[in-house]
Amino acid sequence: MADDIFREVDDDLRAERLRALARRYVAAAVAVVAVAGAGVGGWQYHAWRGRQADRAWAATYFTALHAADSSQIVPGETARLTPQQQDALKRFATLDTAPPGLRTLARLERAALLASSGDTRGALSLWTQVADDGAADPQLRSLASLLWVQRQIDDGDPATLRSRLTTLDGVGKPWRALAIECEAMLDLRQGRTADARRRFAQLSAEADVPDGLRSRAGGLLQTLNASPS
Repeated sequence: MADDIFREVDDDLRAERLRALARRYVAAAVAVVAVAGAGVGGWQYHAWRGRQADRAWAATYFTALHAADSSQIVPGETARLTPQQQDALKRFATLDTAPPGLRTLARLERAALLASSGDTRGALSLWTQVADDGAADPQLRSLASLLWVQRQIDDGDPATLRSRLTTLDGVGKPWRALAIECEAMLDLRQGRTADARRRFAQLSAEADVPDGLRSRAGGLLQTLNASPS
C-alpha cells in the first residue's frame, strides 16, 4: 500500500511538473508569436510607407514632365522658359532626394530645360552630377557624359573632351557611335581632316550604327571627299 501511495504521489508530482513546463513553453511561444507579429506588422507598415513615398515621387515627376513640355524644345536653339517650364524645374529639383532612378531622370530633364534656355553652366553641372552618381544607371551616366561633351563640342577644351570620349567609344558601349561622331567633329575643329574622314567612313560602314547617324556620317564623308582641302 505504501508503494502505491508513493507511486501516486510521484505521478502527481510528475504531472504537475509537466503542466508547469507546458505553461512555461506556451507563454514563451505566445511571446515569440507576439514579437514576430509585431515585427511583421512593422515591416508591412514600413513597406506601405515606402510605397506611398514612391507614388508621391512618381506623381511629382510626371507632373513636372507634363509641365516641361519638352516636345517644344528645338535642338540647338535656345528660348526663354515658359512659366510652366519654370514650375517644372522647381518640381524636378525636389526629386534630388528621391530614389536613384527618378533622381537621375529628373536631373536629365532639368539639364535639358536649362540647356534649351541657354543656361549651359547649369546644364553642365547637372550632367556632371548624373555622370558622377554611382547609384545611377550606368547607361544614363554615360549619356550624361556624352551630352556634357556635345554641349561643348564647339568651344570646350579638346583634350578634356577627348578624354571623356575615350570612356564612351569602346566596343559594346551604349553610346559608342555618337561618341565617335563627336570625335570626328573635334577632328574637323582641329583641322585633322584625315582622322575625321576615317571616323565618318567607320560610322558609314558599321551595321550596328543607327540609320540616321549612318546617313549623317555618309553625307559628311561625301562633303569631305568632294573638298579635300
